Amino acid sequence: MQCVLAIDAGGSKCDALVVTLAGDAVGWGRCSVKELGSGRGPGGSGRSATTVRRAMLQALEQVGGAQILEVAGYGVGSEQVRGHFGPAVRFRGVREHDAALALVGAEAGIVALAGTGAFVYGRGPDGADLHLDALGPLLGDYGSGYHIGLMAIRAAARASWHPRHATSLAEPVVQACSAFRPNRARFSLVEYMLGNPDRAEIASLAELVDAHAEAGDAVARQILITAADELAETLWDVVDRLSLANEHLPLVGTGGVLTGSRRYWEHFCDRCKEIAPGLEPVQAPGPLVAGVAFLALKGLGIADSQVYDRLLQSVLKASPQMCGRALG
Repeated sequence: MQCVLAIDAGGSKCDALVVTLAGDAVGWGRCSVKELGSGRGPGGSGRSATTVRRAMLQALEQVGGAQILEVAGYGVGSEQVRGHFGPAVRFRGVREHDAALALVGAEAGIVALAGTGAFVYGRGPDGADLHLDALGPLLGDYGSGYHIGLMAIRAAARASWHPRHATSLAEPVVQACSAFRPNRARFSLVEYMLGNPDRAEIASLAELVDAHAEAGDAVARQILITAADELAETLWDVVDRLSLANEHLPLVGTGGVLTGSRRYWEHFCDRCKEIAPGLEPVQAPGPLVAGVAFLALKGLGIADSQVYDRLLQSVLKASPQMCGRALG
């Protein structure tokens, strides 16, 4: 059985997917920051060698003696691939926004990603393109899971200052952060933040914020609105510089935050209508790793609409965890 291996190595997790040349998903794996034994790294825990290797092995264990013709992905280097497979297996670097556009069958359009990090990418019908943000948590990642998590930590820190700052997030945020330091006899939120925690840990708090926003907490709701507004500002910059405000193009929303938070997505779409009324917002119909796999098959000259449909259907059926809406 000849296959391709697709890898989506993000800030908090790594997805790996084995697909046959006919488009059938036959093996998949995921390793996230929340799992014991996952790796850590300054470029994002999902891109660490340990995390990538664990996700790949999970996927490969399900396909036995399959022949891997090519490995395609982003957030992972060719040296990591060759270290596992040797020089005989080809490596195809894929850009994250291309995988998102592939999922909706578009060559031109806008991709807005809000996961652990954040960016907006645009490509017009004339081929002119622009990629903004993805600068990391210190310089950018506006509207990202990290951005949301940091606002949640700050809200928890000042929740007791005055009744107007009260939020149901306070105790759950402290508990979530302390869980990342299980061997500490006494946990201090100040010490935790001064210890430069992994950005994936901070981004994981976005899930808490969304849950408390849905439960009615005003502070949590405002955090989501603020984050969505920030991503919309990046969208405005891209659309304006490329003169795409009135173009009828897809706006593909992807990343755990954009696809996992109803409130965030709805507010972002409302802002999109104000900024670029011609754009058509749509959430990515499947995990980005499926887009990576499709691009790998396309690069081999064997991808068409039937292969795409088969790939997406088999991914959605075979990997419910991968297609889940975990934020961050």
